[in-house]
Amino acid sequence: YAHQDKEDDAKLGLKSTALTFGDNTKPVLYGCTAAFLAGLAGTGLSEGLHPAYYVGVTGAASHLLWQIRTADLDDPDNLAVRFKSNQWTGLAVLASVVAGRLCG
Repeated sequence: YAHQDKEDDAKLGLKSTALTFGDNTKPVLYGCTAAFLAGLAGTGLSEGLHPAYYVGVTGAASHLLWQIRTADLDDPDNLAVRFKSNQWTGLAVLASVVAGRLCG
């Protein structure tokens, strides 16, 4: 999301993550996604959630990977679509938790 405003950030002398990460943004995001998935997997294990939880979590992670892979860091409109689609990531995680509890 920060890349939408990187030109303005540079003009204003702001130290945004878009400017800090630059060409390394996608590798950083892949790392954050891996950490997110590991955290979700650990939560599922510690709570003894039903395997349905992991199906949903896999969907959420797949969505994040799609966002990163298809993001054009120089196209604000492309990035806005991906930012708005984050609601689906949250919904997938919520549905995963509910399914993991109800099916277990």
